[in-house]
Amino acid sequence: DEHTDATRVSLEDLAQRIIATGFEYLVTASHCVSLGMLSYADQQRISELVATAKIGVVTLPHTNLFLQGRDQQTATPRGLTAIKALREAGVLVAAGADNLQDPFNPIGRGDPLESAALLILTAHQLPQDAFDAVSCVARKVIGLGESGPVVGALADLMLTPSTSIREAIALSPPRTLVMHLGRITHIG
Repeated sequence: DEHTDATRVSLEDLAQRIIATGFEYLVTASHCVSLGMLSYADQQRISELVATAKIGVVTLPHTNLFLQGRDQQTATPRGLTAIKALREAGVLVAAGADNLQDPFNPIGRGDPLESAALLILTAHQLPQDAFDAVSCVARKVIGLGESGPVVGALADLMLTPSTSIREAIALSPPRTLVMHLGRITHIG
């Protein structure tokens, strides 16, 4: 769901249906904004259900920060899902950006490091956790294998002149090389 109405939590319905039908395939839910509007006890209860159903969740902070809460002039919600409760329940929570310079996000760039930075600022994540959400956890949520430097594997990587993950996120330095499936897609 992509709304702040706490009376309509479609993630709970999705989890119940998956459990009831025994659906065995990969399921990923995005946005899941209404979950973040519930009490912490309800977030925990639903997160346990989502974990049982083995649903992966992708939070999309760029779009949700831009769209959610427009009509609330005080105590404006951030429009993010309940990342803490989901992670505590064992749910894989990834992050990304789903709109690129369109009416839903006029400044969207699809930059994973920007997504990580927004998680740090808006979801109180530590740099390593935010980076994992846009890298290795994101791969797991969409059904891809482990990532990392492995001899003989096709390279999916980005090089940037940074001395740490925190620095790469904080400074957003230029990407000096980007490779996808072993092919160079950008040299900067």
